[in-house]
Amino acid sequence: MSADRTPPATSPSPYMIGIAGWKNSGKTTLVERLVAHFTRSGWRVVTVKHTHHQLRPHDGATDGERHSRAGAIASIVIAPDAWEIDGAHQPSPPPQLTEIPRIIGDTDLIIAEGFKSAPIAKIEARRTASKTRDPLAPSDRNIIAIAADHATDAGNLPLFDLDDVAAIAAFIAAGAAKNG
Repeated sequence: MSADRTPPATSPSPYMIGIAGWKNSGKTTLVERLVAHFTRSGWRVVTVKHTHHQLRPHDGATDGERHSRAGAIASIVIAPDAWEIDGAHQPSPPPQLTEIPRIIGDTDLIIAEGFKSAPIAKIEARRTASKTRDPLAPSDRNIIAIAADHATDAGNLPLFDLDDVAAIAAFIAAGAAKNG
């Protein structure tokens, strides 16, 4: 199934894909571009961002705001001791990633940014601008593909150019089709 075709029929649990990588590896930009691509194709996309820091006030440049501007129907940011949906602080303790489908309801795709150690399918983002270049894939069997802006060893995993959003989206759509 192409990301340019009809989204998958709603299933009890939407497909969740992670975008993981070190700081400055291009995660947020890739998520923005994937959200825009999928929403243009009629998909309902929710994003979940993991941060090690406290939630910051919205200033137009937070990652959650970037996800929303790209077209996410909901943008969730989870910090160590707090969380928000579309900028609205939630009074309960932060949820586990596995609880997100129940919280957000009807959607076609959940893109989780960060969550390096989460037991979900992930695409590893790699950029030469990242100070840390240690690959995550060799020690994480949940990484199912690599997206990089440079030549890199992907082992036996599919390797995408970090800017080839259409190909990455098609790969994600194929995973969603298998899920549904």
